Amino acid sequence: MTLGAFRIGTIAGIEIRVHWSWFAIFLLLTWWLSEGFFQEVYGDWSATQAWVVSVVAVLLFFSSVLLHELSHSLVARRLGLPVRNITLFIFGGVSSLGSEPTSARQEFQVAIVGPLTSFALGIACAALAAIAYAFGEEDSPPAAVVEYLAFINLSVGVFNLLPGFPLDGGRVLRATLWARSGNMLNATRWASNAGTVISFGLIAAGVLSTLLGNFINGVWFIVIGWFLRNASESSYQQLLFRRTLGGRKVGEIVNRHFRSAPPDISLEQLVREYMLPLGQRCVPIVVADDLLGLVSMSDLRHIAQEEWGTTTVFRAMTPRERLHTVSSQDELTTALETMAAHDVHQLPVLDGRSFLGFVTRADVLRLIQVGRELSTAAPAEQPVSPRRSD
Repeated sequence: MTLGAFRIGTIAGIEIRVHWSWFAIFLLLTWWLSEGFFQEVYGDWSATQAWVVSVVAVLLFFSSVLLHELSHSLVARRLGLPVRNITLFIFGGVSSLGSEPTSARQEFQVAIVGPLTSFALGIACAALAAIAYAFGEEDSPPAAVVEYLAFINLSVGVFNLLPGFPLDGGRVLRATLWARSGNMLNATRWASNAGTVISFGLIAAGVLSTLLGNFINGVWFIVIGWFLRNASESSYQQLLFRRTLGGRKVGEIVNRHFRSAPPDISLEQLVREYMLPLGQRCVPIVVADDLLGLVSMSDLRHIAQEEWGTTTVFRAMTPRERLHTVSSQDELTTALETMAAHDVHQLPVLDGRSFLGFVTRADVLRLIQVGRELSTAAPAEQPVSPRRSD
């Protein structure tokens, strides 16, 4: 959520950011209120009045969302968890924390305060709407705004209490399961599975709503369901990666099973003596432990096969300066992120200029799989140092 977001200010020392997608939902919601809801309910309003009231209502709604997220952040900070920022985006808002909770109780406290804040705002707005009705001002713009805010805040509170991770209700579920099992990773997996089930329910409801003629609401339910499904699965995977790889270094799993080639042989000899017999798709070009570059299948495809006999490896290789490399002291999470960012399956591992070997995506994923299997076998876990990123 960092990409595409910009800073608009700070509240209580917490940076507030807005993602570009927020503008899309702001315009869509304002249009729907002004041209649909307010025109239908308050038919005597002018078009200008409906649009002005809609803009105010939507801005106040997102202010409520900001208060919801701010409550998460303030409680987290009071409990000692670092807070990076709050970002408003198309599906509401998200508080980005710098570490995971260290206990189920801490997780519960941070999660539950958001829905409670939305309920409190909804009840307060409902009370204001009731006062307006008591004085016969139910058709006035202020009454319309607080009535809408009462409904939408109560709806936000109810939706966020759905027991599917990473919704607040899913985090409450995770805290409950964590407290009972003592295993945070398993609790996250169960809560994420619940989130996936809920997401399919939302998608089904959206399809049904669309078939019944309510196209806009139907599409919105489908989009929210799709987002929740992706978020629930990715949240668990990210936690699994961090818990399995956290603190582990590239040097621990560096693959040294390779055969390097000198730079002065031909591509034909490289293929015949290194690639085909050994099954190496990528051959390091090394002189006295100094990595000069790599020759990969992609490099070979750039040169016509009839020229392999007269083209040296040095001419065909990708030089070291253009390679994405890691150090043996880098964390495995850094290596995996680098491979994902540049869509490569392996990275050369260097110690200074000395070539040590490769770290491959397959080796990292194999380590993660082992960690997953061990986590399901372990009955409980000891508290660990906080490592959270929402």
